Amino acid sequence: MNLKQVKEQGKQKEKKEQIQSYLDQICGQVRAREVHNDLREELGNHLEEMTYDKEQEGFTTEAAATYAIEQMGDPADLGKRMHRIHRHRMHWGLLAGVVGMALIGMVLTWIYTNSLLDLGNEYSSVHLLYTSMGMLAMLFCLFFDYRKWIKSAWWVYILMNVLLWITPVIADSYGSLNRMLILPFGFSIDVTTSALWILPLAIGGIVISHFRSGLNVQMIFTYVALVALPMVLIYQISDWVRLSLFGCISLLLFGWITRKWLYTLITACFCGAAAAVLLLVTDQYSRFERLSVVFNLDQDSKGMEFMNNAIIDIVKTAGWWGNGTNIPIGSTLKYLYLSYPGVMLIDVFGWSACALFIVGIVWFVNTLFKILPRIQDKFGSMIVLSVTVTLALQLSYSVAIITGMVPIMSIEFPLIGYGSHVILEYAMIGLLLGVYRRKDTVSLSRNYTRTHTGKSMTLSER
Repeated sequence: MNLKQVKEQGKQKEKKEQIQSYLDQICGQVRAREVHNDLREELGNHLEEMTYDKEQEGFTTEAAATYAIEQMGDPADLGKRMHRIHRHRMHWGLLAGVVGMALIGMVLTWIYTNSLLDLGNEYSSVHLLYTSMGMLAMLFCLFFDYRKWIKSAWWVYILMNVLLWITPVIADSYGSLNRMLILPFGFSIDVTTSALWILPLAIGGIVISHFRSGLNVQMIFTYVALVALPMVLIYQISDWVRLSLFGCISLLLFGWITRKWLYTLITACFCGAAAAVLLLVTDQYSRFERLSVVFNLDQDSKGMEFMNNAIIDIVKTAGWWGNGTNIPIGSTLKYLYLSYPGVMLIDVFGWSACALFIVGIVWFVNTLFKILPRIQDKFGSMIVLSVTVTLALQLSYSVAIITGMVPIMSIEFPLIGYGSHVILEYAMIGLLLGVYRRKDTVSLSRNYTRTHTGKSMTLSER
């Protein structure tokens, strides 16, 4: 190596040190360490390009680097601007919507407890406890880094399937109670509802982290196997409502991960037909009759049509301002209001309150869907999609029940209805808010969909 080459290497080293020092000052202002490598790569490449251009114009290496740095601006000021871009964010609108729904749920439960049935604080205190526990779970999931969940995807998947397997064996098998796992101190876990929320996230995390090469036969068979096992276990519990919802969410996630929507639609049609045949063959609880009851509401009002007709009568007689709490003591539906908070809302406050309530629900669901395009992280966007669709389906059906024209099924009103299910629903909202909070601080250079060559590609591009 001659003297000229040695000098050239020395100049290049000085240039790199000069640029490195500049980048260190910028990153020192950015608290989100996750994006430091991204910033160094992006800004460093820009500096290198400007330096190269000036060297081609005849500038010395040192002068070219100095010029490029001067053009970029003061590192402290630039670092502060980068921090404002790459920082944790709170979706205050969505948080306000969640708090509003929590307040509605507590008010309706209080009215039910103290005005409709005069039960003291029995139901309202329990609902307040569930809501408080849900809020704590939401805060935990909000501040916990959601990307760490993907490391536990396999363990979560195995645990949920074990619970689905053992619950029918050790739980009460009367009615739908065989999906409830009783815990000490009076607490219980609705195992199939928990599986509906948690298993799609675990399955999506497994597929995203283990199949970086994209769509192939191995991935398809693995995904089908991961979905089929819990579906069989839920079927054995005979919870067709959660089974249908889980199947819909799983098909949607498969289409979103693979971007093969035509194949997904064909699969959905096939699975729907197979489920209909299976339900027809194994219909031990007159489910088809319950589903078709809405077409025969003018028949025997004391049969399965009773609940639908009772809801329709309440909605018709409520008026714009409702009946208040002066409900006839003989009203049977009055004792079931905690299962149908939307109907109770109309009866007590009238059509005007219901209209505002429905507008709020539509806004809430629309806000959830608007979050999805803002998330660039693959695992994060999968969480948003799964949680949003699961909430939207249950909210839509719970609102539709208000009309009395849909079959009555065991779908609790999310975030408002009475029961321990609200704890899990608030936790899922917290998980979604946690994804949004970190949307500008996630390092895309460490995205789960990257290939071994370091180039990021979506599955649809492979």
